[in-house]
Amino acid sequence: MIFVAILIGILILGILVFVHEAGHFIAAKIFGVKVEEFGFGFPPRIWGKRKGETTYSINAIPAGGFVNLLGEVGDQGPRSFAAKPSWIRALIVSAGVIVNLLLAVIIFTILLWFTSFKTNFNLIVDNKFPFGNQENFILIAKVDPGSPAEKAGIEPGDKIVLANGQRFDSIASFKEFIDSSLGNKITLKLDNVTTNEEKEVGVVPRVHPPAGQGSLGVVFAGRGLVATVSYRSLSEKVFSGFLHAGNMLQYQFVVIGSLVGRSIEEGTPEPVAEQVSGPIGIVALISVIVGAGGIAAIESLVTVIALLSLVLAVVNILPIPALDGGRLAFIVVEAITRRKVNPAIERAIHLVGFIVIIVLFLLVSYNDIIKIFG
Repeated sequence: MIFVAILIGILILGILVFVHEAGHFIAAKIFGVKVEEFGFGFPPRIWGKRKGETTYSINAIPAGGFVNLLGEVGDQGPRSFAAKPSWIRALIVSAGVIVNLLLAVIIFTILLWFTSFKTNFNLIVDNKFPFGNQENFILIAKVDPGSPAEKAGIEPGDKIVLANGQRFDSIASFKEFIDSSLGNKITLKLDNVTTNEEKEVGVVPRVHPPAGQGSLGVVFAGRGLVATVSYRSLSEKVFSGFLHAGNMLQYQFVVIGSLVGRSIEEGTPEPVAEQVSGPIGIVALISVIVGAGGIAAIESLVTVIALLSLVLAVVNILPIPALDGGRLAFIVVEAITRRKVNPAIERAIHLVGFIVIIVLFLLVSYNDIIKIFG
């Protein structure tokens, strides 16, 4: 089962990269650039068939895909990539990013449709999302066996909507409320973020809890807060996929900024290293989700796929040599200066970028292995 889950994780990553490359392929075909080969996975080749002017192949390493265009560097005739106007080359280079963005938006739209255009974010850092209506709630991650919380029917994943009719958006204020209610019954209105089950329970906080436990017998998730973001108006619902993608991106940048800030403040890369994962870490996460099974796992898996597609788009559009954004930067420079960059210089810059990316990939992969296997 573990092997199957890992294989599914690898295939999902591979398919997302393949979809990205398919964007380049479709754009090249539309603008009349000759596509010499369009492959799923990376060589060695397992199967290949030539149809028209293009060879379609399936390769042994299912970690993505590739598109070989005629004349990617150097002019080789009117149907070569290099011979096309800069705006066409820019569209072809950007097409993979556009397809990944659209895939993420479509998935988010479908998911939000099934959840009444409402979703939850476990807040690692404080954040105000730019789109939709946001409400912060306290999230329960664990319930101690035999505790008042367990006896009352409180479960992991429950968020506290109301406590005796009051709303709490910080752990500190909720703990003050509990401390003032020891030995007295309180009523909690709960909503489970996994099952979307709503319930109301009565629970009596203990005056003398066992060592290591709290009065209720619950452990809060991370910072203890979950943000519920809902898209309410007709326009928000119609464009919910785009708005949600914007919220996801904004939150990722806020989290990264916070982690980098902590690393600088503490003088160690550990805060970033603990949270950042590469392909190995992502496959491990997907395998855990697949192994869990059930409807909730399917929803989580689809959400991860959409987020990965979104991240893949953003990373690829960064102006880093060897990535789509780096190639796009050269095209923009050419369009502004009306002069093509020397192909040899461009190749050398992309090679350096590729080497840097490989080194970073190896470092992140090593970090993933350490986190997984200790």
